[in-house]
Amino acid sequence: MTGIGAACFALILAASLARGAGAQSATAAMTITLAGQSMLRSDLRATAPSAIPAMKGLLRGDVVFTNLEAAIAEPGEAVQEGRGFLTPPEALDALGALGVNLLSLSGNHAFDLKATGIQNTLREADKRKIAHAGTGNNLAEASAPGYLHTPNGTIALIASASGLITAGGSATADRPGVNELRVEAGGRANEATEDLPGAPANTPNQEDSRRILQSIREARGRADVVIVYQHNHVFGNRSFSTIFTEGMEERLAPNEWLRKWTHAEVDAGADIVVMHGAPLLHGVEIYRGRPIFYDLGNFIYNVPPVLTYIDEPMSWESVVAQVAWQGKSVKAISFRPIVMNNIGDGVPEVHNAFTNNQFLDTRGLPAPATGARAGYILQRLAEASKRFGTKIEVSGETAEIRLKPSR
Repeated sequence: MTGIGAACFALILAASLARGAGAQSATAAMTITLAGQSMLRSDLRATAPSAIPAMKGLLRGDVVFTNLEAAIAEPGEAVQEGRGFLTPPEALDALGALGVNLLSLSGNHAFDLKATGIQNTLREADKRKIAHAGTGNNLAEASAPGYLHTPNGTIALIASASGLITAGGSATADRPGVNELRVEAGGRANEATEDLPGAPANTPNQEDSRRILQSIREARGRADVVIVYQHNHVFGNRSFSTIFTEGMEERLAPNEWLRKWTHAEVDAGADIVVMHGAPLLHGVEIYRGRPIFYDLGNFIYNVPPVLTYIDEPMSWESVVAQVAWQGKSVKAISFRPIVMNNIGDGVPEVHNAFTNNQFLDTRGLPAPATGARAGYILQRLAEASKRFGTKIEVSGETAEIRLKPSR
């Protein structure tokens, strides 16, 4: 065979193999499990071993996702150095034991040990080969997609956060931090830290939105499924604490700016959009055949009892969502309701938000909801989703959305 003939044969063979790989990818099925945020304070294998089996049973799938709502603190790094939502490196091992293999690191507590906490968390997650996104040693790293390679396809994760980001907590060109999507209200920054009565509607910062949408487009070209995560605290033009302390209606649904923004993310190539931050269960929208989970509330909620404004009965109830992915589209979405215990073991510390003890370590751990309570949680999810035109069918202790193939 001549050199030209050999080259042509090689090209034809490569094209044939590519078509075969594409056909296999197009028919591959996978299960993507999405949980609420994990506000985790300890290695649960040591502090709450009896809770592990029930938690693990909720997190089955090719892809298991949550958000780490804490910063990693190495031994000897005191809580007083930061804001207090700290956890040891072994907490990541606990998440791995539960099945978590995809992790968002973007949140308002990622900077609780300042740059040290960001770098600790990145190092320890990398050491354990946990796919992650949302923070970095600089803005380019923080906004870059993270990739999880599974036998059934490659998953990309882009993660960001809005509102309640501590001063200095956003990544810059030369500073570690969070991939922040800033929100503006008529030219004023809306950081969810103060009331802005009468301010114009919220809009995403143009520079940040361009950067995040570009990350989504980049991931679209390299992954079979693109998951976009946002840790959001901007629910209107009043502060997060005002909205939740006064029990305002805004806390129960996404602000209009967020709906428009998530639609733009899907238009850019997102297959799944998932959020935390309320921390309450919000509704689900199906936009262009792609699910938007406006808030999945909590999965692990080791929240201090001093934070009473985010301690209402609904904070201790949520769902785990399971997305059945087939080829290039979502086939169905199922939901399993969960409940978390608001009373831990031992004695609570009701004065110091920076403390960590047995009560916190064993508080807010999920278990399957059953009976009437399961039905109540699912019906609440169904009602919250109706405003988006989404029909959720509740059957006993589970619920489902059936979708027609798209794209």
